[in-house]
Amino acid sequence: MAVPTDSRTAATTVTTSRGAGDGGIATIGSNAVAAPYPVAAPARIGPSPVRRSRPGTPLMSDSSTTAANTVASDRTPSDDSHRRDARDDVVDRQPDLLRRAGTIATAVIAAAWVVLGVMMLLRPVFISHDSLSNNVHVWFIADELWHGHGIPMHVPVLANGQALTFPYASVPWTVTALLWPLLGDRAVTLMLVLGFVATVAATFWTFPTLRRGWWAAATLTNPSLVISPLLGQLPFLWAIASFTAAIGCWRRGRVAPAVALTTLATIIHPAVVMPIVALTVWCRLPFEPRDRRWALIGWWAASVVISLPAAWAVLQSPVVAETSRSTQVTALLQTVGMRLLVLAVPIAFVLIQRYVRPPGWVPVALTVAFIALQWPMYQPFGMDFAWGSLRRDPDTRVDAFVASGAVRSGDTYRVLSGRDGKYGLYAVARAGGVLDAELFPEGLHRGPFASEASYARFLLKRDVDTVVAFPSYDDHYTRSNETDLLRRMADAGCIDGVRITVRSDAGPWSVYDVDRGCT
Repeated sequence: MAVPTDSRTAATTVTTSRGAGDGGIATIGSNAVAAPYPVAAPARIGPSPVRRSRPGTPLMSDSSTTAANTVASDRTPSDDSHRRDARDDVVDRQPDLLRRAGTIATAVIAAAWVVLGVMMLLRPVFISHDSLSNNVHVWFIADELWHGHGIPMHVPVLANGQALTFPYASVPWTVTALLWPLLGDRAVTLMLVLGFVATVAATFWTFPTLRRGWWAAATLTNPSLVISPLLGQLPFLWAIASFTAAIGCWRRGRVAPAVALTTLATIIHPAVVMPIVALTVWCRLPFEPRDRRWALIGWWAASVVISLPAAWAVLQSPVVAETSRSTQVTALLQTVGMRLLVLAVPIAFVLIQRYVRPPGWVPVALTVAFIALQWPMYQPFGMDFAWGSLRRDPDTRVDAFVASGAVRSGDTYRVLSGRDGKYGLYAVARAGGVLDAELFPEGLHRGPFASEASYARFLLKRDVDTVVAFPSYDDHYTRSNETDLLRRMADAGCIDGVRITVRSDAGPWSVYDVDRGCT
């Protein structure tokens, strides 16, 4: 791309290769060095000087000088006063009024995100769909670390002691555990907010043409990005931030950091991020120069091999054994498909900018559409509950149950509560009870049981000693018949080796003791 350096004089021009920051997309795999943005040479008046490198060497011609300047411009930025960033080509297509409106819109949206972050941090415990699975692991890791016990392989209070301490998220959970003595549960919320900030920062650093105007506004309102912090997806945010930064490193020719960050991303969340990395690499492969395609595959394969222990840990989680293969595949496709859009949407924006060169109203329309999409996602994606987390406090009935001393340390509990973000399970675990499952929804089993006998076998399989049911459970899980079965079995005596007894000292909850040795 030839760029005049000074329109007032007979200026030289310099030819620069299209750098990765000019809208291209690069991932791991090549050691080529590319400028992160188009670079113009400094102005120089008069003919190009002739210089000799040292006595006895041939003179450098004007063409060779130009070639040398080309290489230099591809490797180092020129003076900022003479640089024209590729972003400006995009923003300049908008009228001044529209451009200023985009800047204001971006500022308003950014301010709204700041308010949301503060509201999240103000909660003593941020309770959303996925948040408390982070809290229970971080609480356990912190308790072990700060009491000098190290980090064990399993969590004794989850899934009868079969749950792994790190089914994923080893790095962010360990860092958060170091902050636990200072902040308690808010340490988890802080890391969640910082994970979102890291994802946004990595996106704008990797794709600089999205930093300004309405493109920035559209990026900040990406529905998949919006739901991630509100749902409490701490491990995913840190993983996708790492991979997005890896792409940015690659676009700037920094191969080693790109490989390291990609490996870190897949270690943090292998089940979700490994497919995203693979899809990104293979979509890039046809556009990679032929002589660098094997390098691309090689670096990606290296990151996969290094991450295999983390992938193994995912498969050892008890929830994998307790769910069918079809359920696992369906859940994985839904999760990857939705979270992929956190990265895919910015990439699509860059491709639109580079190849379509849209009129200025396009990012405005995208911003409006993304904001409008928040409503259709409200209930199908559980966003009604997620938005409610900004003002949700722990369930007082759960706290009262724990405070009553009803939790017997070491006994295995099945906790039936609803619309509390699994706070009932979290509170019982922290009080010394052992849970019959992990806090992943696939392993909680909130559906109906076929009969008293099938429910008895279920309790035997999970070694349940006590079932505690709160009124919110039946209000929320209308398909479940578990509390009805408990009441019927309490009157029926021994059924398939299980006898249910109602504890008489219960409050606004029901407690059922399970005798698993009756005949």
